[in-house]
Amino acid sequence: MEGARLDVALAELLPQSSDVFKGASRSQIQKLIEAGGVLIAGQPAKKNLALASGEVVEVVMSAWQELNTDRAAVIPPGSELADVRVVFEDDHLVALSKPAGLTTHPVAGMSEPTLVDYLKASSFRLAETDDALKPGIVHRLDKGTSGLLLVAKDTPTHAALQRTFERRQALKYYLALAIGGEMPETGVVDEPLERNPRHRELYTVGAKGRLALTYYRVIGAHPVVKLVLLRIVTGRTHQIRVHLQSRGQAIVGDDDYGRGMNVELTSFLEGARDKSYRSAWSEALPEAAVRKRLLDAIGRCPGFFLHSYALYLKHPATGEQMELRAEPPEYFADALKALRLPPPPVDPRVLLPPEAKP
Repeated sequence: MEGARLDVALAELLPQSSDVFKGASRSQIQKLIEAGGVLIAGQPAKKNLALASGEVVEVVMSAWQELNTDRAAVIPPGSELADVRVVFEDDHLVALSKPAGLTTHPVAGMSEPTLVDYLKASSFRLAETDDALKPGIVHRLDKGTSGLLLVAKDTPTHAALQRTFERRQALKYYLALAIGGEMPETGVVDEPLERNPRHRELYTVGAKGRLALTYYRVIGAHPVVKLVLLRIVTGRTHQIRVHLQSRGQAIVGDDDYGRGMNVELTSFLEGARDKSYRSAWSEALPEAAVRKRLLDAIGRCPGFFLHSYALYLKHPATGEQMELRAEPPEYFADALKALRLPPPPVDPRVLLPPEAKP
């Protein structure tokens, strides 16, 4: 079928090749292609690609199976999915507070519940997107991150919100509880990010990477951990985690980018020898009861102590200014109380203004 559009050709050929594709429509094939489930020369193909003679087309069966799975059925009947909370909702969008430990959207071959599954099971209306596995999703949070996330209910809203994020017109504030040495009270991390060559699922700073810009302010200091308010201008994968690591910090609970420091902290709280510089942890936390409270708070976190705290942007339909905030999870607040660190500011723009240049 030389010269034919890829989606047209597959809609004709796949139902003839296997009963798995029996009755498959062109629309379903297009969604498969959009989800990266069709490869040419090992790379995801475009649905309007004109086929050339001799090209080998590969179909990723796990992607097809995922698209035809009733994701709502992934959630056990009668269960509520891990404290998903609606922060704001209207006819165009919904702002949710995602719990740590919950993946934003499914990928091919995934069996565990995701936020998208919760939305479908709860009968939320979700915008159709270019990627059929990410209906309504405007931006994502790492599985281990908690907090604010926007979901569009219709295609125009989804497109408008994506433009807002792409043009960096949304103010995005995060809270992190970090272990590490001293760092300046305020600062900016302007370090490009690229994939870690040794661990391709992780990232590292590198001159050949993509632009990544983070402003921060330490708003609560303790010899054991510090509470950091961050504003990200870009939104790269693992950006805050890598940028803090580049400054000698590890987010509490983040073993991917700070396993050593996290193991030492947990061991100390459990009663092992203090390995901190000049035994600073023992001096700062002499009371066993306080150590137990902190250990308990850390143990209740199903991810790590990074929280999407506040979003400021214009409503895509009305143009009105939106000010969204999601309070940190209970275990996060309990950790702050155990260390007598201050609660996060009601308006983070006061402590870390948009125009601030450290």
